[in-house]
Amino acid sequence: MSNDLGRPPTLEAPDQGRSGREGSRGSLGGRVALGVLLVVAALVALFVLLGQIVAILPVGWLSPVQSVLALQLIALIGSIKRDTLGAWNIVLAALALAVGAIAPRRGGGRRLPVTVSAISGTALLLVLVTTVVQVVTVHDETGRWFIFSPATPGSSVARAPDTTVTYATLGGRDLKADLYLPKTSAAAPLVVSIHGGGFVSGSRGRTPYTSWLADNGYAVLDVDYRLGTATEHTWNTADADVGCAMTWAFVHAAEYGLDLGKVATFGGSAGGNLAINVAYKINSGTLAPSCGTAAQLPRVQAAIGSYPVVDLSDSVLESAYGREVASWYVGGTPTQYPGRYRAVDAADQITPVAPPTLILQGSRDHLVYPDHTKAFADKLAAAGITHRYVEIPFLEHAYDTSSLNIGTETTRTLMLPWLQKYVGTG
Repeated sequence: MSNDLGRPPTLEAPDQGRSGREGSRGSLGGRVALGVLLVVAALVALFVLLGQIVAILPVGWLSPVQSVLALQLIALIGSIKRDTLGAWNIVLAALALAVGAIAPRRGGGRRLPVTVSAISGTALLLVLVTTVVQVVTVHDETGRWFIFSPATPGSSVARAPDTTVTYATLGGRDLKADLYLPKTSAAAPLVVSIHGGGFVSGSRGRTPYTSWLADNGYAVLDVDYRLGTATEHTWNTADADVGCAMTWAFVHAAEYGLDLGKVATFGGSAGGNLAINVAYKINSGTLAPSCGTAAQLPRVQAAIGSYPVVDLSDSVLESAYGREVASWYVGGTPTQYPGRYRAVDAADQITPVAPPTLILQGSRDHLVYPDHTKAFADKLAAAGITHRYVEIPFLEHAYDTSSLNIGTETTRTLMLPWLQKYVGTG
């Protein structure tokens, strides 16, 4: 009786209740945080998995997606992001897998962690397979191992140009070019860099190649040109504008230390088309520049095209974006304007004086189908033109626009000796 009367139950009961409620709230907060982490891990794993599925499937299997512009652009942007991250997709899949494995031990239930583990595990397996194939293939082509690239997941930021010039005013518009100069007293070989964008968008700007080429002894003239619109079709002015910029270089060669006996053209996508067409037309004497004179056009010693739009006649029929390019750049379909397409298709510009041509292509390009690029390379072979065609497994269009991933590293590794061999050094 005395023990019962001496016990102070009312002194501890309130603290115990508060502690229990706080523990419950803490447990609930932890479960919510873990649930959010699992959802994020699932989304990351799904991104990696879908990217790898798109990379592995044959290009033609996505034809239904390609026929709808919005879907095509979504798939294209997602694949470019995948390639920009490169080997970091392995890290993302591994982290997601780790979250799925740890979650049940932290009270995360079973269903969602198992789902995350299944998605991320599959994604990790696929990305390891595609990465190994890429690394081995690139080693076979370049003799170098790029085990993990990019080294950092961010963009590769090149330095600013040494100067920006207005090389012409045409149609009431100032056309500009960025000039990157090497640190040398000798006259430098010139690389004319031409941006992509489907002939209807894009502009000059820093890329993983502009200042890098200058650091390796080459002057770079990175040019703008007039773009196609719904009402202004620039199929016959885009290459002429690039030629115009080259006549500007001719006039100002002494001022900027340019050796116009050593000239190359380089570009990606639409810029790849123009790099090839401009080089071929100049050497055959068929390019009329939109300013200056044809006599001021320097002969081109080498052309380099990354995923170049070499065959518009077929490409425009294969996707929604292709049809838009046909409408804006050329003005219609190949059936409507066969002559215009002959003027822009690269194969129609091949002559015996075409310069040595280096072509790089992603094998899962859903904008410029690899079959067309390979067919163009075969036509170069049949014509006896010195060339090299390199197809990099599992890469999408525009794989090298900003990141030092395996596609960019491959392009750099092959570009420099190509320039040194056929253009020369300063």
